[in-house]
Amino acid sequence: MTKTKGAMRWAANFVALSAGLHVLAVIIGGFGAAAGPLLAVAVIYAGFAYGLLRGWRWLAYIAFVVLLIGTSFAVSNIWALGDVPGWIYAGIACTNLLAVVALFGALWQSPEPVA
Repeated sequence: MTKTKGAMRWAANFVALSAGLHVLAVIIGGFGAAAGPLLAVAVIYAGFAYGLLRGWRWLAYIAFVVLLIGTSFAVSNIWALGDVPGWIYAGIACTNLLAVVALFGALWQSPEPVA
């Protein structure tokens, strides 16, 4: 077992904020065509936030890659003409990048063994 709960707290908070922005995008977008994927991603990100708060290091590696992919999707949708305004996608991209930076810092450190 490793003690990584405190190191990943910032990343978990940013991932939870991103999940909240996904839900906000669905509400503002009027539950349109983009609602299904956005809600699915919100649920996945909420699961990531829970696992990161628990200190699951193996999940941090998965979340790191998924957040990078999600950032590219969010950036590509900033200027798209759709039901969801671009500023929400910009917020999602920013919170994803902040979470990636926090995860990089948490994963860069060697885990502290717990006796």
